[in-house]
Amino acid sequence: MASIVCRVQYLEDSDPFICTNFPEPRRPPTVNLEENLPLSEQIAGIHKLLEPPLKVGH
Repeated sequence: MASIVCRVQYLEDSDPFICTNFPEPRRPPTVNLEENLPLSEQIAGIHKLLEPPLKVGH
């Protein structure tokens, strides 16, 4: 399986003037995305890696 190395991060933009509640990571971590798997199947792993404050569906 071939993989693509990417940097990923989330952006919490529900209120752009308040940045202290959910600070974004300073340096986006790298993740290996498999070319043969749909991105929808890889989202859970990316979400766990980032540890964002919101759930995937929000």
